[in-house]
Amino acid sequence: MSKPVPLHSARQDEDVEHPETRGSLIQSMIPEGEAQVDESGALASNTPMAQKAETNLSLGSQDASNSPKVHSGDNSSELPVKKRSIKADEIQTFESFIEYAYGRKGKPLKLSPKLEKQIAQSARLDDAARSRLLQLAKGDLLLAVPRQLLLLSRDIEGFPALHSALKSFVLDVMCNHAVFRDSAVQATLRNLPDGLTPVSALGKVMTVTSLPGEDVEPIKVEDLAILQQNAAQLFVAWIACSRGFNAEQLSALLFQVVWLPAAQKLLGDNDRLRALTDISQAAGVGLACQKFQQRAVDAQALQAHAQSEAADLREKLAVTKAQLAQAEVQCDALQTELKLLHESTATEIDALRRQHAVEKMHLQHELEQLRGRLVKRLNDSVDMLEVGLSALRKDAPRVPVMVERAEHVVDALRTEIQELKEE
Repeated sequence: MSKPVPLHSARQDEDVEHPETRGSLIQSMIPEGEAQVDESGALASNTPMAQKAETNLSLGSQDASNSPKVHSGDNSSELPVKKRSIKADEIQTFESFIEYAYGRKGKPLKLSPKLEKQIAQSARLDDAARSRLLQLAKGDLLLAVPRQLLLLSRDIEGFPALHSALKSFVLDVMCNHAVFRDSAVQATLRNLPDGLTPVSALGKVMTVTSLPGEDVEPIKVEDLAILQQNAAQLFVAWIACSRGFNAEQLSALLFQVVWLPAAQKLLGDNDRLRALTDISQAAGVGLACQKFQQRAVDAQALQAHAQSEAADLREKLAVTKAQLAQAEVQCDALQTELKLLHESTATEIDALRRQHAVEKMHLQHELEQLRGRLVKRLNDSVDMLEVGLSALRKDAPRVPVMVERAEHVVDALRTEIQELKEE
């Protein structure tokens, strides 16, 4: 029965040029003297742990069907022998380039234009080749290589098939790894509607404390720190490539899920000082700080603009209040004037009503007098005319009497008419 694969970094290398450049998070969690890392944050090969991981990576990449068998006594366990890593000048196809990348164990990758064009011609992998490469990728338990492949894909221009093949292979590697095996996380990687937000998905990735389903030894604290860091960096790089997040958005994502929780674990000033002085990746820290500083500058500019607008609004408000006070004074004056006008009008109306009543009474009295006088005048005239008519009806008509009476009536009526005209 085959031995379990020890869980150590697949990013070790025998040529460590800058052993002092490592992430502060890894240094704070790995005991001093137990492990060292190279410039990309992976374990250095000058430790027994790294040498053992290098051997296991090579063992994982060897095809079991073609490898020689080693027998020990009565035990018939089969162990494949170490496979030689592919050198740069031996790269001919896309498959051999992937093997070369995993041989570098997490070191940065770069392709010359000539080599890009050459391997782009074989960027399409058949099922057998993809299966062999995914089996090779299983040896990289701490995910040191996929991020380098993803970063390389961003530098490839003019060969969309090669760019797509690198991204597709990295996605397969991520989905096959236990850290990204959660269905919701994979939906986020594929940008599906039922996926999580990048913050929630990265939070799930950072909570992984073991590799379920893997034939590995229990994960160690220092390996867990490296795995979480590599997984977080790979996830953020994937989000940048697949969704086009800019540096500010990526900084905010890392700050919320990775940096802030790590900073909150620092309990004392000495721990904070150690974390600050352990920072070695100055470019990344500087970029993040630059974005946060720019955000702060923008916020200050917005605050200054808002304060200026607030001052203008306060000035306008003061002017409006003054105008309102003046309008209120004018309104009070108008209301007082209106009240006085109402009162004076009511008085005048009352006086007019009384005057009208008096005049009406006088007019009615005069009208009654006039009516009485006219009635009397008419009655007198009728009497006189009747006397005249009686004189005319006699056997010997007395015409002079009638004439006299008629003249008297006419004079009386003319006098009345004259009086009516004068009134």
